Amino acid sequence: MPDQYSDVHAGAHTGATRGIQDVVLDRAVAEGLDLDPQQLGTIGLLARNAERHLSRQQGSPSGDHVYLWGPPGRGKTWILGAFFDALPTENKRRFHFHEFFRELHATAHKATATALAQIEEPEALGNDRRRMDRVVARTSAIEQSIESILGNVEVLCFDEFHCNDPGDAMLLARMFKFIMGRRILLVTTSNYPPEELLADEYYHHLILPTIAEIREHMDVHELDAHRDYRSIDVDDAQRHGYNTGCLLVAPAAADLHRIGLSAPAQHEAASLKPTSHDIRALRAVPGQLWFEFGDLCESLTSTLDYLELAKEFNHWVISDVPGAAAMTPFGLRRLANAIDVLYDHNIRLDLLAQDDFSESLSHLPELDAARLASRLNALQTTATRPITQGANA
Repeated sequence: MPDQYSDVHAGAHTGATRGIQDVVLDRAVAEGLDLDPQQLGTIGLLARNAERHLSRQQGSPSGDHVYLWGPPGRGKTWILGAFFDALPTENKRRFHFHEFFRELHATAHKATATALAQIEEPEALGNDRRRMDRVVARTSAIEQSIESILGNVEVLCFDEFHCNDPGDAMLLARMFKFIMGRRILLVTTSNYPPEELLADEYYHHLILPTIAEIREHMDVHELDAHRDYRSIDVDDAQRHGYNTGCLLVAPAAADLHRIGLSAPAQHEAASLKPTSHDIRALRAVPGQLWFEFGDLCESLTSTLDYLELAKEFNHWVISDVPGAAAMTPFGLRRLANAIDVLYDHNIRLDLLAQDDFSESLSHLPELDAARLASRLNALQTTATRPITQGANA
């Protein structure tokens, strides 16, 4: 047993997790949800594995970790959230994967700079990144960063687990080593099976050790009842946060008035700098943030910007979204990233489009297009049918 294995893990919750599944099912009833058999089976799996982990007095939880994957709109995020809330421990963390890596990159960068400053030789004529003491310093700094984020966590939940960046693949490998060494129960949701992480053929070899760890230590569980629940009409009384918003095409002033919007006034405009770049907002007032598509999605903005702004504003409007003919791949990708953040934080979004842009979703990888289409379908719309994925439908 590793020295780091805290006493708080060791049997501290024996007998305390009997009601995890019941609590989740009660929540579904309260929210008017009719769970399908696959969703019920998934909830049972998560509850059983958490019970074993939280009641175990010794031994590794290998096999209790869950990698839950499937197409968008199948209920993965809802199930993970309800499961997380029902866990009878305070030593738990839930991250959207964007958020975790933002925090990890920031803390690792700071810790690495501090560590390298302590070993630099003032009279040295340049730095060799391959010098062993520098390699050790960087590795130690990353491990310290993971430690500072996770601390005494017993159960760690990741939503929207993915890897598209070769640099993140290396961090993932170290993160998995840390989690397994600390015997933290890991539960993730993803749109991708493990083998499709970092799908770029040129870099895919970098993720293979992590895929092997997932297959060895995690229960890889697919959730797909072949129905996108976000495309189903929802009563107004059941809408909250993100899906109280609307997707309107070429809206008139009366359409905006109907959903409680008015055009921004000149004095409401602001220049915001959430991270490193200024972003022009047409309106930035308490309770509402209004961007023109070009300012938000065709400029040098990033997911980190959206995450910072999501902390302050609980209602976003993005106007002048171009139709398919004028939509660029870069603009569409940034729009998809912004919507990912708003959906995960359950922030209302009103999307005002100049024309239908559904055909442009074919610019995205198939699963990314499916996720964006699903989240657009969760908005109230004037369309007569759900948005498809264009060529990926």
